[in-house]
Amino acid sequence: MTAVVVAILELAERFEPGGVTMGRIVDTLEGEGFRPELVEQELWRMLAQRKLTPCGYVCRKVRRRDGVGELEQARSYELLLIPWSQDLDRQLELQLVEGEP
Repeated sequence: MTAVVVAILELAERFEPGGVTMGRIVDTLEGEGFRPELVEQELWRMLAQRKLTPCGYVCRKVRRRDGVGELEQARSYELLLIPWSQDLDRQLELQLVEGEP
């Protein structure tokens, strides 16, 4: 196991059962000397390999002024992660309901 994988798993375990955001993992590990791009790539790889499991999400509303000064709002969603969980694993098999876009 690489150093970045160990560091990611340690953070995920520390924040169980509520989970830790992907952004917090990247920011924390960047502060420990890891390149953000490496951490981001490893997070997605670990999700694909079932080493991490989403356990929820955080929704943030971002407000800013557009080019003409009008206030606009956008939502931003971020996954909360924990170490792999058999109980939550099935949620990773996303299937759209027939008839929905």
